[in-house]
Amino acid sequence: MCAEGGCGACIVSATVEHPVSKERETKAVNSCLVPVFSCHGWEITTIEGIGNRMKGYHQTQAQLAKFNGTQCGYCSPGMVMNMYNLLEGGHAPTMAQIENSFGGNLCRCTGYRPILDAFKALASDATPELKASCVDIEEVYKICKKTGERCSGKCSIPADLPKSVALSTGGANWRKVNSLAELRDALVNVGETPYKLVAGNTAEGVYKSEGIKEYIDVKGVPELRSIDKKPGAITLGGNVTLTEAMNFFASVSENEFKYVNQLATHIDWIANVPVRNAGTLAGNLSIKHAHHEFPSDIFTTFETVGAKLNIMDAVGDVKTVTLADYLVLDMNRKFILSIELSKKGENHRFRSFKITPRAQNAHAYVNAGFCFEFEDTKAWKVVGQPRIVFGGIAPSFTHASNIESYLTGKNLLDSAAISGAFAELGRQLNPDRVLPDATAEYRKNLAQALFYKFLLGLDPSKVSDSQKSGGTNLERPLSTGKQDFDTDKSLYPLNEPIPKIEALAQCSGEAEFVNDIPSVPGEVHAAFVLSTQATGTIANIDPTEALAMPGVVGFFKHTDMVHYNTFTPPDFGYADQEEIFCSGNVKYAGQALGLVVAETRELALKAADKVKVEYKNSTITKPVISMSEVLQNAGSRIHPDDKEEENEDETASHRTKAAKIIKGDFEIPKQYHLTMENQSCLVLPKEDDSFDVFSTTQWIDLGQAVVARCLDIKASKVNMSVRRLGGGYGAKITRPSQLAGACAVASQKLNRAVRMVMPMTANMELAGKRFGLRNEYEVGVDEKGKIEYLQAKFFQDSGCNLNDSPLRSTREHFNNCYDSTKFKVESQQIRTDTASNTWCRAPGTTEGVAFIEEIMERIAGETKLDPLAVRLANLHNNDNPIAEMIAELKRISDFDARRAKVNEFNAANRWKKRGMSLVPMQYPFDFWGNHPAIVSIYQSDGSVAISHGGIEMGQGMNTKVAQVAAHILGVPLDSISVKPSNTLTSANAIVTGGSLGSEAVSYATMQCCKELLKRLQPIKDKMPNASWLELIKNAHGKQIDLVATYMFTPKDNVKRYNIWGAAIAEVEVDILTGEKQILRVDLLEDAGQSMSPMVDIGQIEGAFVMGMGYWLTEELIHDPTTGRLLNTRTWNYKVPGAKDIPADFRVTFRKNAKNPDGVLQSKATGEPPLNLSIVVLFAVSDALRSARKDAAGDDKYHQLKPPATAEHIFLAGLADPKDFKL
Repeated sequence: MCAEGGCGACIVSATVEHPVSKERETKAVNSCLVPVFSCHGWEITTIEGIGNRMKGYHQTQAQLAKFNGTQCGYCSPGMVMNMYNLLEGGHAPTMAQIENSFGGNLCRCTGYRPILDAFKALASDATPELKASCVDIEEVYKICKKTGERCSGKCSIPADLPKSVALSTGGANWRKVNSLAELRDALVNVGETPYKLVAGNTAEGVYKSEGIKEYIDVKGVPELRSIDKKPGAITLGGNVTLTEAMNFFASVSENEFKYVNQLATHIDWIANVPVRNAGTLAGNLSIKHAHHEFPSDIFTTFETVGAKLNIMDAVGDVKTVTLADYLVLDMNRKFILSIELSKKGENHRFRSFKITPRAQNAHAYVNAGFCFEFEDTKAWKVVGQPRIVFGGIAPSFTHASNIESYLTGKNLLDSAAISGAFAELGRQLNPDRVLPDATAEYRKNLAQALFYKFLLGLDPSKVSDSQKSGGTNLERPLSTGKQDFDTDKSLYPLNEPIPKIEALAQCSGEAEFVNDIPSVPGEVHAAFVLSTQATGTIANIDPTEALAMPGVVGFFKHTDMVHYNTFTPPDFGYADQEEIFCSGNVKYAGQALGLVVAETRELALKAADKVKVEYKNSTITKPVISMSEVLQNAGSRIHPDDKEEENEDETASHRTKAAKIIKGDFEIPKQYHLTMENQSCLVLPKEDDSFDVFSTTQWIDLGQAVVARCLDIKASKVNMSVRRLGGGYGAKITRPSQLAGACAVASQKLNRAVRMVMPMTANMELAGKRFGLRNEYEVGVDEKGKIEYLQAKFFQDSGCNLNDSPLRSTREHFNNCYDSTKFKVESQQIRTDTASNTWCRAPGTTEGVAFIEEIMERIAGETKLDPLAVRLANLHNNDNPIAEMIAELKRISDFDARRAKVNEFNAANRWKKRGMSLVPMQYPFDFWGNHPAIVSIYQSDGSVAISHGGIEMGQGMNTKVAQVAAHILGVPLDSISVKPSNTLTSANAIVTGGSLGSEAVSYATMQCCKELLKRLQPIKDKMPNASWLELIKNAHGKQIDLVATYMFTPKDNVKRYNIWGAAIAEVEVDILTGEKQILRVDLLEDAGQSMSPMVDIGQIEGAFVMGMGYWLTEELIHDPTTGRLLNTRTWNYKVPGAKDIPADFRVTFRKNAKNPDGVLQSKATGEPPLNLSIVVLFAVSDALRSARKDAAGDDKYHQLKPPATAEHIFLAGLADPKDFKL
């Protein structure tokens, strides 16, 4: 997915001989970062290799499936392989070790909790409850046909395999060396040819190499992998991996090397397990050498402790240098032979820090190291010159040399010395500002705060009680979760908590996604050419250089779209017709200008970069990126959407009644969907001038129409099929049709199959995001905070077009569960020079709830009332359960007692703060569209096949459909098979979205089953004791149709209903860094009578965690000159990871809450919990309120603008060096 070791989807197991011990070691690696030539002598085991449907499943696969730890399934193979390698590591991992090992595995669906529970059940210290739920290992293993033993999932490599190899491909040479002599010889032979030393190759996940002609594989050189500990010194070979170094440091951290335990701790903060398994010390330092801006943790920490590098050149001469000197050393035909660490006495103190956008797998905003020697550890007088090193400040900055000199000989307990030190540090720190990195203000103040944390942690006994917590890091406990729901066994398999029916296929890597479809002869690959600026008119597109590359077969642009050039046709309800290929006027950076087609995907991507685009104006017109720019100038970019008529006399009367009038605004950002499967498409021409299209789409009807029109053929000639998506969230409703149209035209013109799999970077540039919105309002309230009147004006950043707008939902959900009779709302759309925004999970509803809930927060802040009291005062009095649910949630969460403890904690601590919030929700749910299904019963064995118009994308739709069919027909669940959705059996099906799909196709399936039972009833009356198969065979013999179809519409026996919910979040914030921990979340939702409780629990947890990312970590940053999106990688766009979720996550279904208006008394669950996720933002804001009161002396309302990144939290917390006292 990411091609940089940041998502974990591609993890495999590698068994490799260690060049020193000669033992074979098994480890997880990211296959996307491992060159094939690098695998010489390796044993590679993939997800299918450890278990599959043919030979049986491995315990890790079965375990993840059983716990419903897979939804869309795209991340599941990587999750399994990561756990498999932990178990293969030679020791039984603990629960803490397991939980700490998934920082490199992203999941957008599940919220991680079931994944962690599944694997923690295999831990050496698993709880009895978890152990009891383990899959029996004997049930999942089978016997190897070759050995007669239990299959290990791998086979041995030949013993006589040559150690050294020389290979060539694509104009580049690869040489594997196994000794220093061979390495030096290789360096001599490269001459002036661009070369690269390859060990772990993980640097490619940060900076891509270009123009390399000679690769020298140095993994097998024993001297570079050796570790030697002698009295007074440790020597590590340059190629010692980060994992090896971390484990070694942890094992020898005593006496004079006690300080290396901190090095072990810090290395655990670097990247993730597979990257640390492959990445080396020298490799990490080499990145820093080539790119001084890189905040290398190895450089910062090793330079802090005074490590030395031994550098060897091609003739064998060795030079010892400091790490600082290494940065300016010419390393041509030289390499890091080893790293030396010296002993340190009892009076040395070393501590390091790394502050990142999320808990794991993120590079530092700022990292820092402090190493001091003291005369003694009571007076804290500095002996000699201390070492103070910062990373992330500026490319040229390493040591805070001025403060190092200043502190020499001073006592760190002396207040005057501390004040002087911070003044000196403030003068020396001058961070640069390079987007998309954090602001210079944050990084400068953060660096000073880290020095303060070091001081506070030196001797807590000498620090005042209120300051002590500032010296500690946030410590995350082992996460736990609780799921509380009722089931009715009389309905099973309906209402039965079962895993998804595809779970094992997904966990074994056998589940087929678009790019898993086998290649066909003659197939070619496509890549978009994207605009690099947001404004301008195209003068010329020249593909000459690209077409000259061997293997490039074609280039297509708007002039090739002779029949149709839009993927948003007006008859499908689109206001603007967005072009497949830009025809002249560029609307945003990342817009598709053309399509390169080549024999391989890699070549297509390279060729796309070679296409030259000329614009008519040499200077770029500054793009309009933000809503604020538009609102300042108004004009044609603002489009009225809807307005409620205002009665001015009535408003004036309400103003007079109001005890307080409050004016405010709240702007919320965009969000990238980050589906684990990027947009993909495969088009195959067929013999009858038809085309088979496999697209990652949530809307096959739209895709079929667009392809047909682009090719000028009948829609019946377009056969579109979707088995599953690797996540959707709305990203794959309209946008995939652009790929389908482009690939189809190329396929038609070339008469060849065309496949396109977009890289994440291009995917993020091309496609729109969740809509950004702004609310400007005036509200009048009485003494209790009850709203007397409310006037709100919504502004929606629609991007460059006005399609896919969810503003109607924003307005409706703005009411939430409150009395809205005095609300007046006006909404407008704004055009900006960015990609046209699109649906994103809970579109409009999330923003509407956020707007009204922020107003409730502001009312409470301005009136000094309790936020919950304000909410309760404004609840509407309609017949509903929300007040009862709030009271129940407070009870089961022990809200009042915990709130009191939070207040006590905040009163006792200056630099750590806790906060709590409770947010209620009313989610009006409506039915719309056409949702067909077809159910077929086979007379040969009585089994059942179902196809429906919905798209399975992880939400468990197929599982619910199967449960419904099994329940209605009275057949075993395993007799039912759900087939891919397609345009034959589900012609004209509406989009799958809005949490509606599962209910709608389940209803259609139910009606099909009822119709079949109706047809079978006369036979059953005559054969009351017949088995199911006897019944079916008899019906078949009587020519009774055993195939039924049905199309659900809103005219069916369902009604609009409300989904109710409430959530409580408790957080802890480090005011000195901006870091936060979500300590606990309690969520109560009215889910009706769930058709599939495990599926619905997964939907709730996953939606909530996706919302946490929206409010806390995910920030999109554009270049203000070109308009290009700058953070288009897992490297710099951070969704929540496994250790960002609530440490204690409790989900409860409302009891006895059958829904008479829904499908089989159920309610939708896929999107509503995301609306509740804003509770985490308010909890963080609540914590900051205490910090701001400590800093400024009052608790005046302060709005925390989302996303509440560490930077935004730190700046809002008002941490100021003048307040840094012991």
